[in-house]
Amino acid sequence: MSTIGVGAAAAYGMAASLTLPLVRKTGLINWSVARLYYHICNLLLGISTTIEGEEYLDPAHGPAVYVCNHQSNMDIFFMAAVFPKNTSVVAKKALKYYPILGWFMTLSNAIFLDRKNRESAVKEARQAAEDIHKKKTSVWLYPEGTRGCPLEIDMLPFKKGAFYMAVQARVPIIPIVIGNYQNVYNSKARHFTTGNVKIKVLPPVSTQDILEDSASIDTLSNNIRKQMLETLRDISPQPLIHT
Repeated sequence: MSTIGVGAAAAYGMAASLTLPLVRKTGLINWSVARLYYHICNLLLGISTTIEGEEYLDPAHGPAVYVCNHQSNMDIFFMAAVFPKNTSVVAKKALKYYPILGWFMTLSNAIFLDRKNRESAVKEARQAAEDIHKKKTSVWLYPEGTRGCPLEIDMLPFKKGAFYMAVQARVPIIPIVIGNYQNVYNSKARHFTTGNVKIKVLPPVSTQDILEDSASIDTLSNNIRKQMLETLRDISPQPLIHT
């Protein structure tokens, strides 16, 4: 059902990517696709969300870098529940070549990073920082880089790209935490049921006074990770399903 939702939303997204820019509504492409996908899957899967801190997602506050924890492929659904207007995604380069999904992401100005090629990734991250202001758009990233620890209330160490990007662009970082949802979906245990998942948007973290050196970026990313991990443990249900 989730795959059907992705296909339908991506097909709509391709059409939206071709038509919305004609009426100067480019910033609504990803947002409208996300909303469509969320409502389709909400209807088909019976999964809902409770969101706290939505006021921090107001695009009127200006561009930002959104960072979110990553548990499984189901994160696409939960991302869709809170995806802001005027926002692009940053994804691994391999997704660019996926049928339908990759086509849509390319048309919607997604930023593809080649994690295996550090020089290319750094160059693309700098370009993304410039695009934030030139296109007046925010970006969404998963700083863990890959799926984390779904059977534990934990997160992987953060990669630094998102934080360099935010500091270079001098825009705030807005952390978004999706509660652990193993009580709803656990692929290893073949457990998938209806339920409600909590999502919390944390207050913006300013980057105006942060230096671009490694030590400053490390401190920034570690502090945000600590804040997000505390929130994850606070909003996640107990006990979890273990196998």
